[in-house]
Amino acid sequence: MKRSKTQAVYRFLPEMWISEKGDSERAVSAKIKNWNYIKMSDIYEDFIEGEIKRQIKLFGDRGGDISAFDLSPDTHSFAIVETACNEGIPDIIGEISPLVFYCSSCGTVSDLRNPDAVDKYTWKCKNPDCGKWAVKQLQMIYACECGYAQPIKIPHVQGVKNFKFRPNETQYKMFYRSGNSEKPAEFVQICPNCNSRLVPDNANSGRNYKPFTLKVINLVDQRNGQFYKKGIDAQKTIVCRWFDKLSTADYEEILNNIELAFSDAFKSDAQRRNVKQQVRALIDAGMLPPEMFESAVNNMLQNAPNTKSVERYVAMCDDLFSRKKTENPVGYAEWLSHFSFKLMQYDTLKYAKRIITLEEAIQRQLDMEFIDSPEEVTALSKKMGIANMQVSCDIQIINCTYGYSRRVADPKNSTNKNCRLKLNAYDRTRDGTANLVYGAKLDTEGILFEISQRKIVEWLYENNIISEEQLPDLDDDISVKKWFAQYVHSDVISMFGEIDDSEKITKNVFALLHSMSHAFMNSAGELSGLSGNSLTEIILVETASIFIYAQTSQGIPLGALSGMAESNYAYFLKKAFDEAKNCVFDPICTERDDTACSACLIIPEISCNHFNAELGRKYLYSIDGVDNPTVGFWEM
Repeated sequence: MKRSKTQAVYRFLPEMWISEKGDSERAVSAKIKNWNYIKMSDIYEDFIEGEIKRQIKLFGDRGGDISAFDLSPDTHSFAIVETACNEGIPDIIGEISPLVFYCSSCGTVSDLRNPDAVDKYTWKCKNPDCGKWAVKQLQMIYACECGYAQPIKIPHVQGVKNFKFRPNETQYKMFYRSGNSEKPAEFVQICPNCNSRLVPDNANSGRNYKPFTLKVINLVDQRNGQFYKKGIDAQKTIVCRWFDKLSTADYEEILNNIELAFSDAFKSDAQRRNVKQQVRALIDAGMLPPEMFESAVNNMLQNAPNTKSVERYVAMCDDLFSRKKTENPVGYAEWLSHFSFKLMQYDTLKYAKRIITLEEAIQRQLDMEFIDSPEEVTALSKKMGIANMQVSCDIQIINCTYGYSRRVADPKNSTNKNCRLKLNAYDRTRDGTANLVYGAKLDTEGILFEISQRKIVEWLYENNIISEEQLPDLDDDISVKKWFAQYVHSDVISMFGEIDDSEKITKNVFALLHSMSHAFMNSAGELSGLSGNSLTEIILVETASIFIYAQTSQGIPLGALSGMAESNYAYFLKKAFDEAKNCVFDPICTERDDTACSACLIIPEISCNHFNAELGRKYLYSIDGVDNPTVGFWEM
């Protein structure tokens, strides 16, 4: 059965059991063995690998076992691959598993030695007193938090070969005759790795395989990728741009002259030496008196500023965050790497090659007489804290899965006393130098929402999450941005678990943005005609931005999201604003402290990059009976 590459990254990964219907319409489970892959091209691996390593480290910091990975900073530990798509050659290889079968009519159990032995006669009962075509596969496996997994097998009872399985009575036992009585044989196994007691579970249950997948916005502009590879000086320059210390024109000048921008010849010391040589030559030629030497040097330097070099932006960044750099130089370097990584993705969205602005969307709705005045949109946008909206087109997303766990995704939710929750690595490359990362490119469009950082700070203060002493100058945009960089620690946000309560500011800011994102996706899904699992999100906390986009090819050619934003944005906002307040399961959902369930904010895991963690309608609206925050963001 053919599947899209994006589906493969989530649903058809090595060491995963899946259930699919074959030509006979009979559901059969199989274990994915490997991919027929090629190395993914036209991506910046260092850019992606750094984030993979950071996420794995976070898993380890939460108590997980990450021994399967090499996280050395100077080591190329991962190879990002995709399906080869060679005509006539399967891209994903699996085999039927488990090889235990039972007759749904008489209960007779049988097994096979290998997957190749499965044929059309497998589905006919071997019991001569039955002989019905009523055989089914026993689709159950054992899975352990240490990473071990095994298909179910017939229990071993000395001298017994004939068993019966009756799932209507119990799924966890088989039965055999002993004399005149029938005795049970339990499906219990001791994990050979950690000695944990294992009971079987449905083979294709999501509990048994938790893929760890990143969604990274690809830097399709080759200049940006080359620039980012220049390391920490490039990272500091990117940060300066966010803090309005570097104009777009000067940034373009740097991108067009990358080697010169990082050349020692263009640094101030070298430039000063060259100017001094020129001034001495003028003095020697009698064209300038010796006493004018210093003033002439300074004048020449001022009149010929070097806009190509990144040196002054590096100094500006260090000056902006001098305290952070002085207190913890190593932590400062790690922060720069992560912060600039997110800013590069934001810039790719913000300055996409093709965009539809909010003004254009408003004008189109006025022309179509869907709204009477722009205030219908701008007033509600302000109420919802949306500082800007735009449609960003021709965006390329890299979905890449770098590992998996079993049973649970967060080490802090582990219940196994015999082992730590393990993050399992995939096979190594053919030359054995790196672990495989299974990926897929997606060319898509989406809606970028930039939420007012100022209003978020005001909301935090209103709910006593921050004190008056912690407030920045709310009339100064740079001061607010710097406050976000100082207090919102996005490096503690992982893809698999909740944020620690000690990170109160980060926890509330992310929960607010995440809840808004799901409210937007619910509304956009209904109005654009896209199915529930066709939309997904990227949340950039650093810039308080939300990007929702179509993750399947279903809505891209039709322009489902861009069309909705152009012609129906006012109704989209109103729908999200009105419907996020209530839930059809109230008061049950309201009585839960997180105020989120599958009827309101919880969406399919394939659509959520954070396993539906940190969600709640309480962040958007005041809900009776819920602890702080008490004032909803959309009520301010």
